[in-house]
Amino acid sequence: MLSMTQSPDDHAARIRSEASAWLARLRSGDCTPDDTEHFNAWLAAAPQHREAYRRAERLWADLAALSRVAQPQLRQAQRFYARSRAKRRWRAAGLAAAAMLTGILALNPAIWHWLNAEPYQTAKGMRRTVLLSDGTSIELNTDSALRVFYSGQRRTVWLERGEAWFNVFHDSDRPFEVVAGDGRIRDIGTQFNVRRDLDRVSVAVRDGEVAVFAKSQAAPLHVNAGQQTRYGEAGGAEPVQTSDLMAISAWRNGILLVKNRTLAEVAEELERYHPVAIDVTDAKLCGLAVSGRFPANDLELTLKTIATALPVQVVAVDRDHIAIRPNR
Repeated sequence: MLSMTQSPDDHAARIRSEASAWLARLRSGDCTPDDTEHFNAWLAAAPQHREAYRRAERLWADLAALSRVAQPQLRQAQRFYARSRAKRRWRAAGLAAAAMLTGILALNPAIWHWLNAEPYQTAKGMRRTVLLSDGTSIELNTDSALRVFYSGQRRTVWLERGEAWFNVFHDSDRPFEVVAGDGRIRDIGTQFNVRRDLDRVSVAVRDGEVAVFAKSQAAPLHVNAGQQTRYGEAGGAEPVQTSDLMAISAWRNGILLVKNRTLAEVAEELERYHPVAIDVTDAKLCGLAVSGRFPANDLELTLKTIATALPVQVVAVDRDHIAIRPNR
């Protein structure tokens, strides 16, 4: 029940602080059965307690995905909590952790933007087009996920995995940036494709120009129409080279256009589009060259075509596992 001097906002803030304190305590590594009993009693005392604790869990889970952005502040919070816990002042530590979290969000606006961004994703074998409020469109390829944040000052997209095609409405007052891996791509009025494979990111431009800011690169790399580059966790962007836009963008029409790729690479690519594991069982087969135009949504036809062109046989081991073996 609210006291006569406590406003609803103060009451909600207190519950959020208590939820953060309990979250810190339960994950401290030395939580006792007595602590657990008291936590369960607190949780059952009011629906607001349960909701606040769920929100605290979701927020910390989201922050874990942004550990690189907030790493210094998170380490500081962890050290502070460890010292406080050693003195058995765990409730104060939990409240301080909540305050520290507020500081992290204030010092790192990118975290706040990410937490408030709109998520979009596709399953394997699916594609999706997203039309944004300014007329910009984003096409997501198979098994892809991104977040979009728009404000009066900025437009930011985080490509968390997969591949996307961007057709950007240029606005010099609101830069459009794609954050992917250890770099970011800034639009300068263009259409471009970004693909992220773990920490390896490929950028290809169809029209206009983008500026690529890689992690260890002093100055941005400018990529123009018909060009591409790549960057990864280890260093800066690779030198700009001519791109094969037809092959890169064929996925937008449901096509895999393969030009002189190894069988191992093609098998890995097919796994992006279909929920199966494809195992090339013989090392000598891995380097066989594959070229062709394949329907992205028809795995059986693609594998039959490959087996006709190469000295291999395709065997369904089980529903989720396919083996490509030497043709005997």
